[in-house]
Amino acid sequence: MMFPRVLALAILAVVGLAGARPTVRNIMNNAEFTKIIKHHKEKTGLPVIVDYYSDGCGPCRQIAPLYKQLAKKMKGKAVFTKVDVNWNRETSGQQMIRSMPTFQFWLDGKKKHQFSGGDPNQLQQWAEMLAKEAEKYDVQVSKDALVAYYEDVAPEKAKDTAKIDEILEKAGEGGGPGHYKLCRKLEKKYSKRPDTTPAENRKMKSKGGSSGDAGDKAAPKGGSTGKDAGTSLSTATIDELEKELAARREAEAEKKFEESEDDEESPESKLKFYEPSDFPERVTIIGSGPAGLSAAIYASRAGLRPVVVAPPMGGQLQGKGVMVENYPAVTGVTGPAIVFDMMQQASHFGASFEQSLVTAVDLSSRPFTVTTNTTTIKTHTLILATGADSKWLGVEGEEEYRGGGVSTCATCDGFLYRDQDVVVIGGGDTAMEDALVLARTSSKVTVVHRRDAFRASHILSQRVLENDKITVMWNTTVDKFVGENKSIEGQSGEDGEVINLLTHVVVKNVHSGEEANIPCSAAFVAIGHQPNTNIVRSGLEMDKDGYLVVQPHSTYTTVDGVFAAGDVADKVYRQAVTSAGSGAMAALDAERWLSEHGIGDEAAEFEAELLREMLEEQAVEAASRQEEAYPEVQQKKETSASREKRDAHKKAKEEARSAAAGAGDDEAAAEEDEETVVVEEDEVAHDKADL
Repeated sequence: MMFPRVLALAILAVVGLAGARPTVRNIMNNAEFTKIIKHHKEKTGLPVIVDYYSDGCGPCRQIAPLYKQLAKKMKGKAVFTKVDVNWNRETSGQQMIRSMPTFQFWLDGKKKHQFSGGDPNQLQQWAEMLAKEAEKYDVQVSKDALVAYYEDVAPEKAKDTAKIDEILEKAGEGGGPGHYKLCRKLEKKYSKRPDTTPAENRKMKSKGGSSGDAGDKAAPKGGSTGKDAGTSLSTATIDELEKELAARREAEAEKKFEESEDDEESPESKLKFYEPSDFPERVTIIGSGPAGLSAAIYASRAGLRPVVVAPPMGGQLQGKGVMVENYPAVTGVTGPAIVFDMMQQASHFGASFEQSLVTAVDLSSRPFTVTTNTTTIKTHTLILATGADSKWLGVEGEEEYRGGGVSTCATCDGFLYRDQDVVVIGGGDTAMEDALVLARTSSKVTVVHRRDAFRASHILSQRVLENDKITVMWNTTVDKFVGENKSIEGQSGEDGEVINLLTHVVVKNVHSGEEANIPCSAAFVAIGHQPNTNIVRSGLEMDKDGYLVVQPHSTYTTVDGVFAAGDVADKVYRQAVTSAGSGAMAALDAERWLSEHGIGDEAAEFEAELLREMLEEQAVEAASRQEEAYPEVQQKKETSASREKRDAHKKAKEEARSAAAGAGDDEAAAEEDEETVVVEEDEVAHDKADL
């Protein structure tokens, strides 16, 4: 049996088992996201719609059925995917997703549109519009069609079958964008297009594989033909074997790529989400960084069932893509991984999560009120762990070029500037970490610092100074950001969206005042943080920098029952480990405060009281039903009781009469006899009435 033939059929069988594309594909990591965008850019030309969601987001849950329904309706015309922002933090971070749900629309590897919110009309409109635009890629030029085309327009090229094979190989297998571009190129040159058929790689495959004769017509991508390969496995050369093995591996990878299960469950769905209660919560925590999650772990282990309120994409530690090296017992782990493990641990012990943005906090009455963009929570105690946000320079061009090169998140945006020159502004730990992250991918990193020495930790400073790709400009400040307006070319060659792109940074020496231009594609501002205290600014005491004031050696704020943990109250250390410690302190303080004020589990107490009342009512009803079912038994019980009462009364009277007779009081004895007769007559009449 011929080697290429056997291997071709084997690989085709593997590819045939790929199965149909899922209705909505769950993207688990950024590598998968990149591969999907690239695959449909080069192979199918289909638009890709991405839904960034969270299980704890109300609007996300509401739009999800409509999104899936639209995906079924447009199957074969567009590719629908979803990204859980809690699980796939890398993709959501790089795409700078800041609210849910957010929908992105990709075509030709370019993001055509993005919007946030559950708007089904806009979702359907953009999906259908891009699907219609992508219909032009549903073409395939066969070898016979191309030969016939050249025989008509350039007969001399029709004889060069090797060149025709090379052209088709370059256009890609199965049709799609490559074949569309080939048609346009030929039409521009010869004023005529070759005959085409619908692209094979757009056809939905069945789980049983392709048709029976497909193996005769198709060969594995990258594989050899019978003419080129050896005639059997034993006579094939090493190069031929490696080429066929590479083709098989690619087919297997394609199988895994196409074979994702529909609506695959992400690990984040194991978290417990907040459900509104008729009773105030005992502990509510605002913030889901190390401070907030440590407080949640301690409070939940104490049986307080805390509610953690925070959007899923925030947090300093969560945004760090570098390995965390200064957290005890943690090595080789990134910030998002630590945050995720903390959330899982807190949820395991009973904490619930409300993944919404807090808009207001009312501390004027008890219980306190926490208002989010989706719900309202009443709570007896409140732990503020809102952290601090990055500061901006406030110089000319900073606002204008945000998103076009100016950023505060090197981890999020650094990949966009691979092999390009970038600038980092600052001299603390954040600036050093950003510079080291960027040095891995950028061609050159310039650190601009206004002093003559860094205030970062010694080890980070040394790493920056020893890195050959990093240059430091001492005693220098940023004067302004400068760039240009650039139009992004549309799909058909027309001008598209106009964006502002950074080209250089103007800096000034603090001593001489001399200005200089630093050519760069991006600038990352890393100059410090601003505590997130706006939601409680009118209710709690703060220092001049906006940090919450707490009592010494505790987390108590100036309002009884409100506690602060983490960077929102710490402008000195601002470390993940110190934040985690203060979070544990806040939970212990809250637990102690609840005990001192006698506040228990009101919901459980209410349920216990309600159960007791229900049991009492059931006992009364059971006794009543028994009386109604057996009336003769009850009558017998009453008659027997009456007789026993009468006999006891007679006995007492007889004893009284004997005593009176013994005393010689015959008149008193006669009166007693008369009373006894009257009582006996009454009791007999009562027994008759009962019967």
